[in-house]
Amino acid sequence: MSRATLCRAFTLLLVTSGSFAQPAVLKDEAWVGAWGFPPTSAAPNIAPETNRLDRQLVTFNNVTVRQIVRIAVPSNKIRLRFSNEFGDKALRLGSVHVALSAGDGTNVPGSDHLVTFAGQSSASVPANAPFFSDVIPWKLPALATLSISIFIPEETVLPAHRVSAWISTTGNFTDTTALPEAQLVRIGALVSAVDVISPNAGRVIVALGDSITEGVGSTVNAFHSWPDRIADRLAASPRSLWSIVNAGIGSNRLLHNDPGKGALARFDRDVLSVPNVGAVLMLEGINDIGYSYTNPSESVSAEEIIDAYRQVIARAHSHGLTAFAGTIPPFEDSHYYDLKGEQVRQTVNHWLRSSHEFDGIIDFDLVLRDDAHPTRVKAALHRGDHLHPNDAGYAAMADAVDLTLITR
Repeated sequence: MSRATLCRAFTLLLVTSGSFAQPAVLKDEAWVGAWGFPPTSAAPNIAPETNRLDRQLVTFNNVTVRQIVRIAVPSNKIRLRFSNEFGDKALRLGSVHVALSAGDGTNVPGSDHLVTFAGQSSASVPANAPFFSDVIPWKLPALATLSISIFIPEETVLPAHRVSAWISTTGNFTDTTALPEAQLVRIGALVSAVDVISPNAGRVIVALGDSITEGVGSTVNAFHSWPDRIADRLAASPRSLWSIVNAGIGSNRLLHNDPGKGALARFDRDVLSVPNVGAVLMLEGINDIGYSYTNPSESVSAEEIIDAYRQVIARAHSHGLTAFAGTIPPFEDSHYYDLKGEQVRQTVNHWLRSSHEFDGIIDFDLVLRDDAHPTRVKAALHRGDHLHPNDAGYAAMADAVDLTLITR
């Protein structure tokens, strides 16, 4: 990417006065969102070779699941949020431990912490509900990678929104350094958020989006999505008082709820409920456009997408949040490209750049597109499907965000 192109991409087209002002000093300890993975009832597992949607839910019984997370900011205390929001019966947690991850499903020796619930080592999460753990006093640096081991003692259908996690053979191995015969699989996430009481971070940016925000196409468990890359940059800035939480859901749309709840339907849960949220940075719309081609009964127009954006802006502003959006990246040669969809994308992107209704715009389209063929993602920046970025593409997206708007 040329220096001129990158400089243009760095520029947010409009920022209101006072946007991302420095957070007020907190009078008391306050929770801050440090990691997230939104629960959903029906998120697909997409096979890269076929783009086939596998909607089967996974059932486990008498096994240990080890989920890997990374906190964006340093902590003095942490708590874990478990999700049974789409379960139709209680979810039994037989035992839970959290430790520092040593990679490949193993833990750093001596770092293990028992997780309790109202002082008990097990819990029953009610149907259709989230559930917080007790507070765990633990001083951790920004970008600490944690390994959360959960023993599932009875037959359980895990949530559909899948993460890459490790599973054991039969039994409870939550307090062991290594899981016996561990396998890395894509399973439903049991932990949906990690909140911290931080020595410095006071506000949170929520990245609201689809699989391109979730980080599909990046290296598994390497935390290379564009929100994770922004977390890297924030952690390297000594002046930053901001955390970032990834609220991307694969195949998510603005206006329809399958697969998963659409952005408008989940905005309150996945944005407004994040502790100390101060801003939302949204990248949504490509699936609304693409699904219009594969499922004409749910076709949407550019005007409908723009109206949905206006709903996000209004809801964010009504709660005192700053609202940012990214332009929609190219998708020619992807599995759901057509010329009509491309015209919708161009119309929406023109509105994003020219309307000044969002508090700022990050031009992800400009960052990712091939200068010689602007309706395609640059070959070096996608994973091979002409839609999802690779590690280099996600890094370029994160570099396009001007952090002086946050850290000033």
